[in-house]
Amino acid sequence: MNLKQTLTWSKWTGRIGSFLCILLFLIILDALVSRFRESPNHFSGLPGSRMAVNGPLREKIENVEELTYQSNSKEIHLDFEATQTGFWLGGYMWNGHLTISPRIQPGGYQLTVQTRKTRGEKAVSFFQIKVYKDLKGLQQDSKSFMIRFLGMYPWQALLFLIPCVLFMFGAVFYLSHKTETLMAEQGKAEVYRIKNGKEGLEISFGLGRKQGVQPGTCLTLMDNQGKALGSIIAGEVFEDHSKAQVELGLKVQPGFIISLSG
Repeated sequence: MNLKQTLTWSKWTGRIGSFLCILLFLIILDALVSRFRESPNHFSGLPGSRMAVNGPLREKIENVEELTYQSNSKEIHLDFEATQTGFWLGGYMWNGHLTISPRIQPGGYQLTVQTRKTRGEKAVSFFQIKVYKDLKGLQQDSKSFMIRFLGMYPWQALLFLIPCVLFMFGAVFYLSHKTETLMAEQGKAEVYRIKNGKEGLEISFGLGRKQGVQPGTCLTLMDNQGKALGSIIAGEVFEDHSKAQVELGLKVQPGFIISLSG
């Protein structure tokens, strides 16, 4: 792969990577917004589905057998599995699984959780459960735009997209290194750093002693289209990079080219 091909691949890989990053951000945003728009006590499901649920406890209990629940449907069951301390806010919590029978009719249902010794008093958890006839109805009522319009859950898209983004980052890094190597072989390098110096702008570029640059070497400054802008004199020179002063009147941007020959 020659320099022109490498630059073309690098440009398009960077653009695709940027697009995927924007897409990744939008998917995460959609997942977070839909989560906040949905009440934590509201669950949606289909007949025959099973989902993880949890809720707070007013006080510590010894085992889950002290918990009980009531529902306005015999086709909804709650299995308590364990108690734990809340991860973010502390306190005590229970967790379990909610099972919706395949025989249930679509509609809205309620379920409350209590401790056996406080049965009849205020529930420690209250859940609203909406059962849909089919997957299409469940998706169309989702708070997530991705689920509603594309029929895909955000976490499914993330599992596919994250490896693609990582691959693109790796490809950009590889192609950038390949571009630097091929340009150095031709006696050229990109300006990668610009800062204000005592007598003008100080630029850094990837040509050094390995490429034959010495302090005082005259170099050509070109824009990213290859048009010559003027000459510069190498100042500090290192093994694989150098620094030089540029006159204040000369506009320089990262990505401009330094060449050993005009």
